[in-house]
Amino acid sequence: MTPESKPPIEPFFLIIADFDRRHFCVEGPMIDDGPWKRAAGRAREHERSVQCGPASSDRRSLSMEYQRESGFGGCPPGSILRPRE
Repeated sequence: MTPESKPPIEPFFLIIADFDRRHFCVEGPMIDDGPWKRAAGRAREHERSVQCGPASSDRRSLSMEYQRESGFGGCPPGSILRPRE
């Protein structure tokens, strides 16, 4: 598949979860989660239990489902991680 024939990347939302504080936020929309994954990796290097994912194109259902499954409280975007890029 050539770059010209690749389907367009659809924007999505990403859960960022802080397992130490039992909070999560929904970041996005975005088309690349690399900066968030790198920021989570740096946070783990400093002994923070932070994970990225799951992701979805629907912010509301992603948030509701994650809260129901995890029992974590929601917090504003940008309050757990801030990517450098």
